Amino acid sequence: MKNPELITADDLNVWPDKDARDAQENFPLLIRHLLLNTPGVSAVSVRAGNGVSEPGYDGVAQSDGTVSVLPPGSLLFEFGTNKDIGAKATDDYRKRVKQDDAASHVFVFATPRRWSGKDKWLEEQRSEGKFANVWALDADDLEAWLETSPSSHYWISEHLGKQPDEARTLEQWWGSFHQATHPELPLSMFTAGRESTRDKLRELLAKAPRTITIQADWRDDCLAFIYASLVADAKDELSALDQSVIIVKSVGAWNRITRQTGKSILIPAVDGAETKPAIDNGHYVIKIVDREQVVYGKVDVKLPRVSRPDVQSLLNDCGIKFQKANRLAGLARRNMPSFVRVLTRDAAIQTPMWATDTSASMLAALTLVGVWNANNDKDTQAIAELVGSDYDTVTSLCQQRAGGNDPVMSRSGSAWRFASLEEAFRCLSSKIIDGVVERWKQITLDVLGEANPSYGLNPLEKVEQQLNQPTSQVQYSEELKSGIARSLAMVGSMDGDGALSGKLKDSAVAITNQLLNQAVGDDSGRVWNLIGPRLRYLAEAAPQKFIDVTINNLKQDASSLLRAYYADSNDILFGDPWFHPHLLCALEVLAWSEEYFDDAIECLALLAANPADDKQRGNRPDESLAAILCGWANFTTVPSGERLAALDIVKRISSPVGWDLLFALWPDCSAVITPPATPHFRADWCPLTDAPVLRRDWNVYRNGLVERALTWSDVTPSNLNRLVNHINRGIMPEDRAKIIDYLGELALSTEYNDDDRYVVWNALCQLATSHYHHRASEWSLPEEEVDRLLELSDRWKPTSPVLRHLYLFDNTPGLLDCALHRDIDDYDHKVETHRQNALGEILAGPQAIDDLALLASRAVASLVLGWMLADRQELNFWDIAYWADSSDRKLVTVMDGYLCRSLDQRGASWLQAVLDDSRLTAAQRAAVLRCVPAEWDYWEVVARNQDDDSAYWQTAEMRVLPPDHMQYAIERLAGCGRAWDAIDSVSLSIRSARQEGVKTDLTADVLIGLLHIACTQESAKISSLSYEVGQVLDHIVELKAGQVDVARLELLLYPLIGHYREPIVLHRTLAAEPHLFVRLMEVAHRDKTMLGMDRSASFRVAMSSLNGWRGCPGMTADGELDVAVMQQWVDAARQGLAVADLSDVGDYEIGRLLANSPEDENGMWPLPAVCELIDEVGSDNLDEGFIAGMCRGLMSSVRGVYDGGQQEHESAQRYHALSKQIRSTSRHTARLLKKAANRYEERAIQEDDQAEARQDAL
Repeated sequence: MKNPELITADDLNVWPDKDARDAQENFPLLIRHLLLNTPGVSAVSVRAGNGVSEPGYDGVAQSDGTVSVLPPGSLLFEFGTNKDIGAKATDDYRKRVKQDDAASHVFVFATPRRWSGKDKWLEEQRSEGKFANVWALDADDLEAWLETSPSSHYWISEHLGKQPDEARTLEQWWGSFHQATHPELPLSMFTAGRESTRDKLRELLAKAPRTITIQADWRDDCLAFIYASLVADAKDELSALDQSVIIVKSVGAWNRITRQTGKSILIPAVDGAETKPAIDNGHYVIKIVDREQVVYGKVDVKLPRVSRPDVQSLLNDCGIKFQKANRLAGLARRNMPSFVRVLTRDAAIQTPMWATDTSASMLAALTLVGVWNANNDKDTQAIAELVGSDYDTVTSLCQQRAGGNDPVMSRSGSAWRFASLEEAFRCLSSKIIDGVVERWKQITLDVLGEANPSYGLNPLEKVEQQLNQPTSQVQYSEELKSGIARSLAMVGSMDGDGALSGKLKDSAVAITNQLLNQAVGDDSGRVWNLIGPRLRYLAEAAPQKFIDVTINNLKQDASSLLRAYYADSNDILFGDPWFHPHLLCALEVLAWSEEYFDDAIECLALLAANPADDKQRGNRPDESLAAILCGWANFTTVPSGERLAALDIVKRISSPVGWDLLFALWPDCSAVITPPATPHFRADWCPLTDAPVLRRDWNVYRNGLVERALTWSDVTPSNLNRLVNHINRGIMPEDRAKIIDYLGELALSTEYNDDDRYVVWNALCQLATSHYHHRASEWSLPEEEVDRLLELSDRWKPTSPVLRHLYLFDNTPGLLDCALHRDIDDYDHKVETHRQNALGEILAGPQAIDDLALLASRAVASLVLGWMLADRQELNFWDIAYWADSSDRKLVTVMDGYLCRSLDQRGASWLQAVLDDSRLTAAQRAAVLRCVPAEWDYWEVVARNQDDDSAYWQTAEMRVLPPDHMQYAIERLAGCGRAWDAIDSVSLSIRSARQEGVKTDLTADVLIGLLHIACTQESAKISSLSYEVGQVLDHIVELKAGQVDVARLELLLYPLIGHYREPIVLHRTLAAEPHLFVRLMEVAHRDKTMLGMDRSASFRVAMSSLNGWRGCPGMTADGELDVAVMQQWVDAARQGLAVADLSDVGDYEIGRLLANSPEDENGMWPLPAVCELIDEVGSDNLDEGFIAGMCRGLMSSVRGVYDGGQQEHESAQRYHALSKQIRSTSRHTARLLKKAANRYEERAIQEDDQAEARQDAL
């Protein structure tokens, strides 16, 4: 009897009539399924879908004739779904019979229709003898074939609308599973972070048929993972499987399928399914077991939980808001069934078992805290008090409810939390009793109101408190505080079930009210700071109360809230926690709601109107306003029109803030907005997915911004400047025309002075010039609009010649007659010409010197202006000498440029004349001396006057020194306490001389002396001269200085240059001279000094040198190990250390150094000589040092927040492998390597656990 759930020849026959296109595309897919799942068939290639129209055969395969439905041989397929089957078959046959190799193939024509003339057609074609054989398959043949291939039978049955109950394909299961959620879950979500597991499964399926056992938390998660693994990298998910995958739900169906030979993947969903017959007949079997089941035998694949960052990224791509995607990704890790239920389209879900058993009331109470730290005694006391039972009972319950396929509880590290707090509250809220509510209120006030004893203390006081009063620290954990705050928001936001639901919500409001009142009543602002991290949850719990308190405090001249807001410290490490980001975050949450939107905007505007100083880090209220009111994305449920109205509210509160916000909201394709904080529990405030901004709404919004820019009354020149600079940014042509017309009208006004006009004129000129020179670019304004801007700029041109030419003295002024990006030489020439002409016009004016002073005080390119003025013959130094006396730094800088150029061009005689002139003031003399070039002729002039000479060498900024007088300059600078300045100049001079190919008068002794002198002098620039000191040291080596001298300097300067330049000579000396090592150990660990330094400096140098040496005793310059030197070095060092009573710490350091020994050419490590030395010494301290040297990687590392201990796992594997290599020759050293591997493995597990906890966090 045929199975009515599966299709028959009748269904195949009518398929092309019901849906001709589907039959044409998917009939080849059916044949491919059959061929791939039929024993004795290989080399299958069948085109399907859009590929059916490509030239060539529709399919090819090789058959050994095992099944009667197919002949043996090389099969060439042609398919037809037409009504006139005979004509299509004949046409295909005639095309193919012309091929030269037809006689070696079997021609097969297949159709889903019944073909009454099939036998006659076959007889005619076979009689020609052109092919080795001719074959035809129609609906009845295919029915017979499907009966031998149950997996293909189920697949085509589902495709044609049947709903088999006893079995279903994995494709059909996935289709219904992922479509049940909104948004639909992407397939890649189920392999996120499981890539290696996916590859392992695919490797197992590439081997001979067998049973594969997969252990997973949830069966549906595992099924989705299997499907995703099998269709990975395929373009078409639903047709990508080469093997049919069947989920079998009854023993009868299992037996029928497994009796037939095939190549299917079978997944039993029923007990009692025997796997041996399936495997014997060529099928793979995948058994899914959960974590609670006892598994006999080996588990082949353990399915890890999904990766939080990967899932978050995928959910973002599905349109889910960033912050909600983050929370949902965490839920997907903790409880995948709960995650799917959150996104399900079904309004009602089946009540979980844990919500109905006898322990449900205790779980219900725990929803009011959500999270706690099981290792914190105060936390556990609070939990026990809340539930009215001992904590051991709570622990037992949590452990029970953390298991199974659908755990309600989850533990990460030491923290217990609900997998999905919202779902648990919905299911359990009716179980919360009155006594629990009262206890919860008191516990919440105690926990959230706990004082922070270190608040307001300076860093030193905080350290002393931690050392002397450890019990005075905060007692409750951060997990409990955050958990209670979240639960408070949840209770205030969500409608619970049961008689006490109203009381619960009232309690949440009352708790919030009491906490806020406590904060308001504390004039110090300390309570606000204390509850700062909970503000966003308090805002959700009681939004109206929060708004009332906030607005009332912000409108006062002084309040506790304002005191807390402005008290943030810029001390990131030791300052008190920042408060202002938490307040802004709470207001951002409220702004999502239409009901509280206006109030939240008012609060943010009041804060923006009174900005804090620069010590506040992180978000600012103006940035929050820009994000909330943004028109090109929806960061609130308020329509765009009301957002524009909110902009008007901000403007009324503060005009400057309003104008700033207007331009922050202006359309700009390069704009970046940080999304505001979203509510956790108020789903009606913030939808799960982002609603697209309609073009119509966006156009209205942009037009509204332009209208406000043109109608707001208190426009200033700076705002007009910004308006000009925004003409080309994302607005429509008609709006640009309005702005140009508006500016044209204002140009006629008499209320703007020359400075005001310059601001607008310069902006118009620069904008027009930029677009004029980029006319061919897509972003450029149309040519007629550029012409209008140029015409408009003429109407704003200032009358002052200084202001008209001021733009020329920017660093790269925009010129209409030349573009910088086209010809830089031509541009430079024309800029120079324009500048000279401008200076000529100004100098020819009646107020030349005053105008020059105005130009100098406002020019950007101050030095350039000074150089150019020095070239003007009509300008005398004494006309502008008074600039050197000015408090205006720009004037002083222009004067510096003037003097540098004048001294360079006019020579030492001009310097002498100026210094001898009685008109020269003290400030002017200092300015002149400061600019004197570092050349011998000038030094001789300066030396005529002892005061000038002294002032010059004490203050002059020197760069390149004259190569034949560098020793003299070094002597003079060092003698004035400026040895570090000398090093800076010498380094630059060495590079300059090398580039020019000239010799200097420097000697190794002079440079060595300079570095020694520098070590005795102080300078603010020491820390910035690491590179320069290294350059000088390198030159000393080039000058063939003695190795001892160089090593001494490298040691002396090691704290400065150690991280920038390897002290090669010092390290080579240490590798060969054990007495130097012993001396450094004595200085580091005994009360010794060296190199004439005090104890503190000696200790610092010794420790940094020892810690920075990554070499090994006996290491040669080419990186090889001289075994004899190593052994002698270790013997001598140990003897010296014993005399100094440093044997224990010395052996430890020697062991650490031996860990730096090289490997051989084959990668073997340690070398046999090193192993023998370690074995011979037999020192526990040396062994421990050797292990510490190998474990140096544990001291510091860089990793992503979710990376875990991958790098430590790799190091552990390396040392385990090395240990095995040497185990046969040096068992002792092999054990040391194994210990190092174990330490890496321990750290790896810790890092893995921490990464897991971070991924599971709420």
